[in-house]
Amino acid sequence: MKFRKLVFECGLIAASVAVISASSAVSVSAAETVADSANAGSEQNETENSKTNQNPQEDSGDELEEKVSEEEVPEKEVSEKEASEEETSGEESSVDEASEEQTSEESSEWADKLLVVVEEDTSLNIRKEPDTDSEIIGKMSRGAAAEVVEQGEEWSKIVSGDVEGYVCNEYCVFAGEAEAQAAEICTTEATVTADGVRLRGDASTESAIYKVMEEGESLTVSDDAEETESSWIPVEYGDDVAYVSADYVDVELAVGEAVSMEEIYEQQAAEKAAAEQAAAEQAAAEQAAANEDVTAQTSASGSTAVSASSDDLTLLAAIIYCEAGGESYEGQLAVGAVVMNRVKSGSFPNSVSGVIYQSGQFSPASSGKLSRILGNGSATSSCYQAAQAAINGEDNTGGALYFRAGSSGGTVIGNQVFY
Repeated sequence: MKFRKLVFECGLIAASVAVISASSAVSVSAAETVADSANAGSEQNETENSKTNQNPQEDSGDELEEKVSEEEVPEKEVSEKEASEEETSGEESSVDEASEEQTSEESSEWADKLLVVVEEDTSLNIRKEPDTDSEIIGKMSRGAAAEVVEQGEEWSKIVSGDVEGYVCNEYCVFAGEAEAQAAEICTTEATVTADGVRLRGDASTESAIYKVMEEGESLTVSDDAEETESSWIPVEYGDDVAYVSADYVDVELAVGEAVSMEEIYEQQAAEKAAAEQAAAEQAAAEQAAANEDVTAQTSASGSTAVSASSDDLTLLAAIIYCEAGGESYEGQLAVGAVVMNRVKSGSFPNSVSGVIYQSGQFSPASSGKLSRILGNGSATSSCYQAAQAAINGEDNTGGALYFRAGSSGGTVIGNQVFY
């Protein structure tokens, strides 16, 4: 009995040691063999032990499952840890992606664009192929932008306006740099979206009206103006700053685009024709003056009248409408008087058309607005009346040759100063 008890206790100790060493299946089996074969003798014990040690794979299914379970526990813990780390990493990644997405959205407009940064009064050639010997199919001026179809090391394929071709990368900046350069070198334009929009001296509906504008007119947004309410846009008006309601303009960066060679040739032809027409009109006016076909006479009021054709009357009425369409009759007459004073002065062309189309004098003549007014015949009856009165010699400016928006420095009539 003592021997069995001792063997039994040894078996328990062996089983405990086996559990600690993660080999419980083999050790327990050996202990049970020793306990069961105590009466069979030492030889049988050694034989059974030898068999047991040589065939550990004969352990029961329950013991194998227990071993597998014990080996899997650490892996499960690692898996849970990795899952936690992946979840944390995923959260951080989501934050990073959100930040990157926001940045990407802010710059997405320029992500695939370039901007031309050549010097002023020069242009960048767009070629049919990426080679300096290839045909020139268009041009881009400083501040013009294009969509980048394919960016290479030296040449990039672009689309701008109606032109698709290749430009040299040396004269361009891309993406974010293009966006930054555009903000520096391009002006911001406010385009009028309705007819009859008033340009005012201050950011208030109570301030003086400088001009009444038509849909499609464009004004340069001023960088020098003081901050105002967001409902008013400060714009350049001669040497002054004027204001227009934000409700009636579209404000955007004035980025240029490519011009095809066909468009360039058409523009050159039109400019040449206009120059020839102006020269012909000037020559005709000078010849008429030499032949005394244009005569002056003294009116009953003592003012000097100038004979003019119906075309001169229409042209004068149109420029009055452009420059003073929103003014009172007195303001319209004053503009007509300035034109006629120049015709008679000797320091300007001696015809109505010559004065109005003289380079750098009347902006509507060069911007195309005058042509539109002449084309659609939108000059009002009061403008025609003022034009006829000015041709007849009426002058409420005191002989002024110039005018501008303002309220000082000369004869103030309406919202303009004549001097």
